[in-house]
Amino acid sequence: MTAYDHHHPTASPHHLATLVRARLNRPPPPLPRADGALLTAAGAVLFAAIAATALLFYAPRLVPETRTEIQPARIGDVTLAVPQDLTGTEAEESGQVVGMVRLRLDWPSFGPVTAHSRKKLLITLSPPDKVNEPATQLSVYARFLTPTVWSNPGGLVVRGFRKGSPYDGDELYVSVPDGRGFAARCPLDNGAAALDELCRVTFRHRGMDVNIRFPRTVIADWELMIGGVRRTIDGLMR
Repeated sequence: MTAYDHHHPTASPHHLATLVRARLNRPPPPLPRADGALLTAAGAVLFAAIAATALLFYAPRLVPETRTEIQPARIGDVTLAVPQDLTGTEAEESGQVVGMVRLRLDWPSFGPVTAHSRKKLLITLSPPDKVNEPATQLSVYARFLTPTVWSNPGGLVVRGFRKGSPYDGDELYVSVPDGRGFAARCPLDNGAAALDELCRVTFRHRGMDVNIRFPRTVIADWELMIGGVRRTIDGLMR
């Protein structure tokens, strides 16, 4: 071996291997500060996304369910299951009227009356009575009507009652052509009424007499009102 081979770095394979190992074992240079901040921000965004997803998934399960007590009722041969929140009464009061069910529905949702309800329907379900049959009602009203007839929004016609009759001070709103679809009495609008639900209509549905007291401002939507009440009663049938 010559002197050149002894001092030149490529002359010794062992020395070359040592240099390679030293370079491979050298720790990587630190990341620039900007890259580190970017990774931190990305991690925070990922954590927030995971937390939001978990909240959306589990939050509905953490809300306690509020169940309305169901009150069984029987009207003649008809059996009903009435949610207490539709009666507007406390549990101990709901059974005080035997053979009859009273409902308080929000208008126009037909759901329970709440503090935010602006209008409501007061409904009484009772056993069928012949005096409430449409033909009977109309024949009784006809004896006291005035000849004056005028139209009203909602496709109804309005008739007045004679002074001194049992219905003096009321008006009769009837559907055309014969009033069998709808016949409601409303007091004359003199602005002095203390209650809103002064109009009333009675009809037969599912073997029960259905009496609705409602605000005069609802009467133009009488078909929507009657249909909604019928569907609500259908949902109570058992």
